[in-house]
Amino acid sequence: MRETREQIIQVAGRLFLHRNYDGVSIQDITRAAGMTKGALYHHFTGKEQLFEEVAHDLVGSFHTDFSALPGDSLRHFYTTLVERIRSRGEGGQRAGSPAPGINVYNLLWDAVRILPGFRAAMEAFNTLEHQAWTAAIQAGIDRGEIRGGLEAGQLARIFMAVPDGVTITSMLKGGPASGYGEIQGLWDALYQALKQ
Repeated sequence: MRETREQIIQVAGRLFLHRNYDGVSIQDITRAAGMTKGALYHHFTGKEQLFEEVAHDLVGSFHTDFSALPGDSLRHFYTTLVERIRSRGEGGQRAGSPAPGINVYNLLWDAVRILPGFRAAMEAFNTLEHQAWTAAIQAGIDRGEIRGGLEAGQLARIFMAVPDGVTITSMLKGGPASGYGEIQGLWDALYQALKQ
């Protein structure tokens, strides 16, 4: 029974990523999954509940437990973070799930538009990420690892913007959906500019 539910989520996820929420019907999902509407409705109340499951599953695959990242240095913090992002991208996806791409952003916008509370959940995660970066940067300033006189919260926003910028730019150029090496390189360059 759990396998059937997982199969439905995978199939629906691929369809929602490629066609967006409005472009997918229950009939499209059941046809692609090779099942009846009754079988789908046994697991989900409808398209919106299924979409919510897909969206939360996708977002969950990207989330990081920032409290588990090292706090001994800013460099150690971000190099560990990029390794976790890289390992998630290479092996952390659900079997059969589509590769991330620009459509991930479309799916997230659909989720914000359609699902009550989704924006708040994303904002809560963004707040946790910002707090973790701010703490790592402030610790780096306090330890003399990077120069003082800079506002840690503003620097956190700059570090946080790098992955989205790299991902969107590379996808728009038709390249791979992720540029882990480029993210690491830009974070290294920023870190070197901030060093004492």
